[in-house]
Amino acid sequence: MDKKSNEDAVSKKEVAVQDYTGQGFIFIDGDKTKDIVAENKDLISKYALDYFKEKYDTDVVVNNVVPARNAAVVILESEEEPQFNTSVIVSIDMNKKKVLDSVTSEEGSIAQSIQTGLYAMAYEDKFSNLDKFVKSNSEKYGFIGLTDEAVKKTRDSGYVTNYYYLAMQGSGASNISNLYMANKNINKDSLKSLFEKEKNPETLVGIVISLYTKDKTVDMDKVNSIITNLKNAEGLPPGAYAVIVNGNIIDVTSGHAIGDSVGTSIGVDEIVKK
Repeated sequence: MDKKSNEDAVSKKEVAVQDYTGQGFIFIDGDKTKDIVAENKDLISKYALDYFKEKYDTDVVVNNVVPARNAAVVILESEEEPQFNTSVIVSIDMNKKKVLDSVTSEEGSIAQSIQTGLYAMAYEDKFSNLDKFVKSNSEKYGFIGLTDEAVKKTRDSGYVTNYYYLAMQGSGASNISNLYMANKNINKDSLKSLFEKEKNPETLVGIVISLYTKDKTVDMDKVNSIITNLKNAEGLPPGAYAVIVNGNIIDVTSGHAIGDSVGTSIGVDEIVKK
């Protein structure tokens, strides 16, 4: 996208998913902090990186610094395995118009993000099969995923790709995350064994396949074909699957599709792979 096209896209509140690169992404009341965030982006990034290194001993990169209510949300991505996106919150004193060296995160969010990355790491071969399945079915039935830039700049909840994301169910396997933090040299086979020892490992992780139409219409026959193909597919990671097909238009401020989606839901009509 050239500079003029990008500027035009920022001025719009709605864009086609294939044109969405995270432009205009902002949290509630972020319009009140956006100037402070813009002026202090480097400092905010430094506070976030220092916090993550000190607390999790993990190297991450800053993908986006997003204005929010009395804060900036810094979207981060791990540099090495386990691969995951997450975020931290850097506070802003609105009275003094000053960024504070005060960094927090939503309770449990980073641990669960790391857990999803460990899960993908443990079942690497099966996730490779899932990547192939989702890509081939999307191409066959004319659906698309998020752009690389949109994933990097707007998604902060763990292991995520253009076409799907993971979500730990319940409290997740927090003991596995703790074991990893204590021993980062743990190998993939050992990780897999730990996950397989969990109670009901096939429902430990939710795997949400989230697709978008290329135009404004959703063909339910094509959606149902993907669902059927998923039910019949073999060699995929264990988990509770959902298939969601969204429309083509994205609300740039939230990064989510506008309008109703169709498909299946975890906890309602999920597809369980063992």
